[in-house]
Amino acid sequence: MTQPGYDALADTYAAMFPEPYQYPIERHAAAAFAEAAAGRPGRTVDVGCGLGHVASDLAGRGLDVIGVDPSPGMLAHARRLHPALPLVDGDASLAALPDGPIAAILARFSLIHVEPGEVRSTVRAWSALVDAGTPVLVAFQAADEPGPPLAFDHAVAPAWRWHPDEFARVLAEAGFEEAWRIVFRDKDYRFPMAQLLAVRD
Repeated sequence: MTQPGYDALADTYAAMFPEPYQYPIERHAAAAFAEAAAGRPGRTVDVGCGLGHVASDLAGRGLDVIGVDPSPGMLAHARRLHPALPLVDGDASLAALPDGPIAAILARFSLIHVEPGEVRSTVRAWSALVDAGTPVLVAFQAADEPGPPLAFDHAVAPAWRWHPDEFARVLAEAGFEEAWRIVFRDKDYRFPMAQLLAVRD
């Protein structure tokens, strides 16, 4: 299957996804994450912010948010749609992030595109950047059966599904303790979807 990448499909994404959330449960998870991040010093980082809709919603909830994305095409739309939102061209390692404290980290359906071995090193890099008590919310297409991540035929870029227990284990190995998870299904989507919040210990 040809996977054109987010730059090639940025215009299509902007037309197809005008809202930050597709399902009400996602909005509730984001609200719970915002509550966990509220009052913490520093910026909340949206990893793989795409069009910037979720980052803008979190800013509207009172968080100081910065978006990070490796796709110039998606960032161009984010800058047009949310001109007040700080945005950085960078990957999930957060190496391109400006210096300063991090209040919280959000990664919604972005780490699915990072090879599983690199996900572990990415989360370890996050752990080195944050203080104890920092919340991290990760959302991803989930696997039903426990085991290693499963590659799947994402339309845009290579992607992997994780069983929530396995992702929680990766986070725990990097020093993030799971606080809660939500796994939900929609009759119109082929995979379960997971939202997992963990806190740096």
